[in-house]
Amino acid sequence: MASKKKRVEDVAKDDEMSDQSDAEDMEEDTEMEIKEEIQVDFEARVPEGSDFHGIRTLLQQLFLKANINLSEMADIIISQGQVGSVVKQSYVPEEDEDDEEMAEDDPVLAVTSVINITDKKDMECVKQVRSMLIDQCQKCGGDPRFSKVLNDGGHHVGLLVSERYINIPPQLAVPMFESLLKEVEKCKNKKMKYDFAYYILVCKTYRQKGQKNSPLFYTNAEEEYLQEVSETSFQYSVQAERDTVVDGSWDAEDQFEAFRTVLLISADKLKQGVDKIKTELATT
Repeated sequence: MASKKKRVEDVAKDDEMSDQSDAEDMEEDTEMEIKEEIQVDFEARVPEGSDFHGIRTLLQQLFLKANINLSEMADIIISQGQVGSVVKQSYVPEEDEDDEEMAEDDPVLAVTSVINITDKKDMECVKQVRSMLIDQCQKCGGDPRFSKVLNDGGHHVGLLVSERYINIPPQLAVPMFESLLKEVEKCKNKKMKYDFAYYILVCKTYRQKGQKNSPLFYTNAEEEYLQEVSETSFQYSVQAERDTVVDGSWDAEDQFEAFRTVLLISADKLKQGVDKIKTELATT
């Protein structure tokens, strides 16, 4: 996947010094503004072993205190090789810098991948994810189609993993998802086990505390457009689990309750959702 670059330029003009005609009482009124050019290059590439801790941290940001073996899940994402990508900030190496040392120090800013939770149903982390989704759906009286889809071994279900830090722009999700769709299609053509009938996506969401019918907001803004093409969804509260991971600045105000919204998306609708993200974010 080609790296994506984002440049932010904020260049201010220096004001000229004002001179006073009276030499004895001359004052220099100098108002200086800092000239600054900030360039941030985002590089997307295949996950590697050195990305393990960064990927695991992002998974914990999503799943919080859920009983899921996140280390095993991170290993799966790294081991797949042909599917998925991570985003890092790219640097121009200095002459005396070691590339391997830079890779270890460079944090993972975002990860996008998909895990076949039908084919890998016997792995510990997948068992835990499947159990958690079914239990949470039943507790909140969610659509029984979730349990039906997860328990039907006649088709493959992919767990979409799309997580990033909150200060990473949502526009980055477009090339990440587009790349993932292309990679899945290539694997399908090779008869690999990526021929999904459904995708499941767990989203970070929140709403005003104590107001059950208040609007639901998506921390990752692009996921709202995926909700529009989903077959069904349900929410469960994670407010009690949020003492170890902070999702955003609104947390400090203590006015919102944190949720996880789970989307069930038919495979033939995912591209439609990604196209909608691309259109909507291009106008913002």
